[in-house]
Amino acid sequence: MGAKRKLSEADIYHVVSRGTGRQLIFECDEDRETFLRLLKRTLKLTNVELYAWCLMGNHYHLLVHASLDRISAMMQLLNSSYARWFNDKGKRVGHLFQCRFKSEPVNDEAYLMTVIRYIHRNPDVAGIASTESYRWSSFKEYIGTGGLCLTDFPLSLFGSIDAFAAFHKDWNNDAGCLDVDALRNATRPMSDEDAIEYAQSAVGGIRLAEIKTLEVEERNACLRRLRQVGLSIRQIERLTGIGRGTVAKVSSS
Repeated sequence: MGAKRKLSEADIYHVVSRGTGRQLIFECDEDRETFLRLLKRTLKLTNVELYAWCLMGNHYHLLVHASLDRISAMMQLLNSSYARWFNDKGKRVGHLFQCRFKSEPVNDEAYLMTVIRYIHRNPDVAGIASTESYRWSSFKEYIGTGGLCLTDFPLSLFGSIDAFAAFHKDWNNDAGCLDVDALRNATRPMSDEDAIEYAQSAVGGIRLAEIKTLEVEERNACLRRLRQVGLSIRQIERLTGIGRGTVAKVSSS
């Protein structure tokens, strides 16, 4: 059993869920669009309010308002629904998500503003895209295009849309926010989006998530090809769900 979760006096929580073994949970736009449809439905069913969100390659962030019991029910329903869809689509088996999502309480307005900025800046910090241009976060909902989030209360703290945008540019690392141990650009040679394209070219018609189910000789041949096209060991771990120790051993043989 995991450690007891810290409670928020305001019933606001920053939650993060990651793919098991750091593997990708979103391989294409269809995956992301399906996840967002399930998120919208699940929020309504569990009566949980959403203040911010961001989808990354192997994890996602939500900022939600509800009792911790309702949030836990929402996360269980959301992850199980998406995992069934993802597995059915790819004809794969096994767990998609780590068993327990991470959470941190948000107890004051200043920290709520900081967490919103941290969530929205994830793709920028990871070297994937700028905060403003990234399609798969709630940043665009705050600057006028609408969507899943209830933005009125958070925007009231910033004061205006212009102040909201300026706050996101005035960034000083937000180091205290809940992290998912996601790798940053300085430790990998390319973004996961580029890596997927190179990887699929290297292994042909084999789905990346299926590599771990292959016979050992064929699996190892795929891992070597992924290394040959420039993917790092940790990146291969995220893309395939195969442990870095195995990838390193195969790479050096």
